[in-house]
Parts: sequence; C-alpha cells; structure tokens
Amino acid sequence: MKIKKIIPGTILIILTSVLLYSFQFKLIQTSDSKDIIPTPGFPEEIMKIVTNSCYDCHTSNSQNKMASIAMDFLKWNEYKTSKKVNLLNKIYEEVSGRNMPPSKYLDKFPDKVLTEDQIKLLSEWAKEESQKLENGEN
Repeated sequence: MKIKKIIPGTILIILTSVLLYSFQFKLIQTSDSKDIIPTPGFPEEIMKIVTNSCYDCHTSNSQNKMASIAMDFLKWNEYKTSKKVNLLNKIYEEVSGRNMPPSKYLDKFPDKVLTEDQIKLLSEWAKEESQKLENGEN
C-alpha cells in the first residue's frame, strides 16, 4: 500500500525537477548579453561596446553558430596570438568598414548600432592591439 503512494510522489518530484531544470536552462540561453562575463584584458570602454553590440552573435551562447565559430569572445583568452592578431585585423576591417554589426541584425536591434565615436574607438583599439601582439608586447 505504501508503494502505491510513494511511486506517484516520486514521479511528481522527478517531473517537477525536470521542468525546473529546463526552465533554468532556457533562462540561461536567452539571457541578455549584458549578463555575460566580459573577457578579461579588454579596456572597459571596449568591453562596453563589444558586450552591447557584438556578444549577441559572437559568443558560444549565441544562436548564430557561424558568427560564434568565426569569433567567440568568451574563448578569447584561449586563442593563440596569431589567431588574435587575425581577429583583431578582421574587427578593424569590419567595424571601420561599417559592416559590423550587420544591417540585417540592426534592423531587429537598432539599439546595437555603433556610433561614429564607438566605431573610431573600437577600430583604433583593434589596430593598436593587433600591432602590440605582432610586436610581442602583450
């Protein structure tokens, strides 16, 4: 008789646990990019720009797999120096050429657009950082 009472209770606990876990996982996957831990080593102003306008696509948490494979800011410190140099050069090219963030993305998220000052700051930083890495300064 006790087993008939224990089994439904156990099933209810398991189902509740699964639902809570899946809900928590969904919250993690859809969290705002501002909740992502910034990559150590970037200056604060650069991190503000990158966190606001780049992290939605360029992190392993992104649903845009191609963008996260091309560059994952959450893995920045794992990259070899040569890859960092290449990525910094690409950041410089894409941002100064006003290709990033892409217009298709900005149509949906206009608050992610980079101002002229942000474009200049991010482009100059990427170029300088790339040169420092090439010269072995970091």
